[in-house]
Amino acid sequence: MNISNEVNQALRAKRELAVDLMIRDNLDAIAFVPGANFLYLTNVNLHLMERLTLFVLTREGDQFAVIPSLEKYKWSHGMPSSNTIYWKDTEGPFDALKQLWVAVGVNKVLGIEGMRMRAAEFHALSHLWGNENVVDADTTLSSLRIFKDADELADLSRAIEISERALNEVYDGGIGARSELEISGRLKAAMLAHGASGFAFEPIVLAGQGAANPHGDSGNRVVMPGDALLVDFGASYGTMHADITRTVFCEHCDENDAALYEVVMRANEAGRSAVGPKNTVGQVDLEATEVLASSQFKDLILHKTGHGLGREVHEAPQVMVTNTQKQEPGMVFTVEPGLYLKGKLGVRIEDNVVVTDQGHVCLTQQSREILTYA
Repeated sequence: MNISNEVNQALRAKRELAVDLMIRDNLDAIAFVPGANFLYLTNVNLHLMERLTLFVLTREGDQFAVIPSLEKYKWSHGMPSSNTIYWKDTEGPFDALKQLWVAVGVNKVLGIEGMRMRAAEFHALSHLWGNENVVDADTTLSSLRIFKDADELADLSRAIEISERALNEVYDGGIGARSELEISGRLKAAMLAHGASGFAFEPIVLAGQGAANPHGDSGNRVVMPGDALLVDFGASYGTMHADITRTVFCEHCDENDAALYEVVMRANEAGRSAVGPKNTVGQVDLEATEVLASSQFKDLILHKTGHGLGREVHEAPQVMVTNTQKQEPGMVFTVEPGLYLKGKLGVRIEDNVVVTDQGHVCLTQQSREILTYA
């Protein structure tokens, strides 16, 4: 079997799964805009831009698309079987959308990506199908990419390897008297040098009291002796993204900071220990948060324990206590408990884990012990 046949078979299997999910949830079709699901089902990487771009899959397995004419070469080569309507800038997309409406069916229930689709696409579709027939399909789609295949896990493992090598180089080069932005720049350069295709997101590099804001912005703060340095980052490789957080200290770590760090480290271990097919996803959050909540630092908890990871940095399943979904082999998510003391420091330790038949494999190998760097 050649590579193109393997790719086509894989795409067919993915679309068949999407069709099964539509039938299960009584949807006639789902409209996708460029993004992770669009790429997953078409293997064509287009940008979400000002030009309206849609791929529609029906419960019968029929494929339709509305594509800007400037993307015709890429789309026609990647998706020759799609019933495609191209539109030019001078014409605008509405006539093409009306043709799509007729082709798919004027009285159909059309699912959309509620967390991805913009108001522009939503209003255009609602104008044709009617508000009552355009529904949020995110719950349906949460099952589409939740199980990672061997190729995806290989890409993710490579993304993590690149990320960890880069972070070690940054540490070894010294963190003291460097600004957060300087460290971020060095980290990005190192990831690219080791083969990253890009960055999962803009690295979050926070020093001292800046680290007390879990998703703060890196700036000109300089790392001083005794400061905690929180680095939340990840390389992209292939279709997958790493998402890793480590917290280290500059030169030394005082007793109170060490006590807080130890609690987060134990919470991380408890969360990882709960990863396996015998437990619910929410059990991971429950076990990790219980360690935090039973400590003297219980008032410093600001977030749940994790989220799904893969073609998007945040995807299903959400690792929170209310999630009663059973863990199953192939699921990948983060385990990232944290504590944040305003005006002083924040500590977060984030690992990427995959559920297996026997339990789990932790894909991240970076040390979780208290480490200090000059």
